[in-house]
Amino acid sequence: MTPAAKIGLFVLMGLIVLGIFILKIEDIPIGERGDRLTVRAEFQTVSGIDRKADVRIAGVRVGKVKDVELAGGQALLTLSLDPSVELHRGASVRVSSLGMLGDKFVEVVPGDPNAPLLPPGTVLHGTSPPSFDDVLKVATDIGADVKQVTLALRESIGGQVGAEKLTEIVDNIDELTATLKVLIQQNQGNVNATMENFKDFSTTLKVELPRIAEKMNRLADSLQGVVNEDRGDLHASLANIRDLSGRLRTSADNLNAITTKIAKGEGSIGKLVNDETTVDNLNDTLTSIKDGVHTIEDRLKMKRFRLDLGFSGESLGRVGESRGVFGVDIWETGTRRFFRVEGVHAPYGRRRVTTEDVTYFYPDGNEASFTRQTIKTDDRFTFNLQIGYRLFPKTIVRAGVFEGQGGIGIDQGFNLASHPAQLILEAYDWDRPEKNAPHLRLQGRFFVTQNIFLSAGWDDPAFSERQSYTLGAGIRWGDEGIKELLGLAGAAF
Repeated sequence: MTPAAKIGLFVLMGLIVLGIFILKIEDIPIGERGDRLTVRAEFQTVSGIDRKADVRIAGVRVGKVKDVELAGGQALLTLSLDPSVELHRGASVRVSSLGMLGDKFVEVVPGDPNAPLLPPGTVLHGTSPPSFDDVLKVATDIGADVKQVTLALRESIGGQVGAEKLTEIVDNIDELTATLKVLIQQNQGNVNATMENFKDFSTTLKVELPRIAEKMNRLADSLQGVVNEDRGDLHASLANIRDLSGRLRTSADNLNAITTKIAKGEGSIGKLVNDETTVDNLNDTLTSIKDGVHTIEDRLKMKRFRLDLGFSGESLGRVGESRGVFGVDIWETGTRRFFRVEGVHAPYGRRRVTTEDVTYFYPDGNEASFTRQTIKTDDRFTFNLQIGYRLFPKTIVRAGVFEGQGGIGIDQGFNLASHPAQLILEAYDWDRPEKNAPHLRLQGRFFVTQNIFLSAGWDDPAFSERQSYTLGAGIRWGDEGIKELLGLAGAAF
């Protein structure tokens, strides 16, 4: 297989693996974009729901939140669902979460399967569960009521006066129990006689109760006859009912007067409700708790990475060789550090040095031993594995493996003719046997567009047999560029 075929196969395999990796992480639909079901839902609030949040039916993920926007003071979500999902009339949506601290998602209730399907363009009206702030407000109101009760108790029984009152109450209870004890002892006979009377009464009631019930039935029949004959008296009863309703109306007026005093700030309850200091303290408490919840939520989120994919090729015109590089930079979000993994088609191959002890036997029976070092260069495909750090906004230092050997590098960015440019210096392979000097490479890059650049430089100036000028070009993609590239590739296939 030719070197060009090898590097082409490696580039193809790298693109395929990277494409699968990005499709899995970003959940990009390929080949079914036009078949997905798009539904719009309107909520008063969707706190905790962002783009790419899960959409579930009966706990099973069936899609993602495609877009979140504000429309007329309402939150309008665009849901992208699997083609197999069917929504019927009566369908609804709501915001739910996986446990107390789990991620929030949009729960879809598809409606009655026997009902007609929803017509295109229908906007569902969603509901959101009570927020933590709502629960905290209710708990704060309950705490205020409890505080008022404890304050009233403290004013009633607190201090020296309250202690004296409690002592007096206990003394009265002692006197009452002593009096009852004496009274019972003095009237023990009467109590026994009373118990005998109750016993006789229960026996008589057992016998007479059936006859009393029969007489009550006859009395009810008689009353029914009287009511039928004297319906006029019912008007007097209705008059009594009207009088009762008037009294109830008076009670309602009294309640209105009490609530008016509270609204004006009169009385203890009115001062509590209308005191601005109390309201400010409650607001400060709610704000502090809200900030704490946001801090916990931020710390629970998984750290994300940003990818920069690159491919470049250059010609070493003086020696008639070429170099090709394909790889990816993995940046840790929120830091200045990144990792670089690249495959390289090196112009002089990968060097292997082997050392062996050799013993030579002469024809006359003598022998000689010596150590032989063999340098073999083969397999022009090698790799770069480096770690980089951004010292300044446009200055990056790198260290690690350069074409299979240890080395360091520095990248300095600047602007040239209103276009970004970069100057790169690399030094590696410090102990090569061919030359007692490291392999140096100086290269300049000029970005014609945001992604495409031209390069020129000088390679290995310390090695006269291999030094050469370089000319080449390359392309780099960020996260968004990779998504667009894979989207176009998916559409083409």
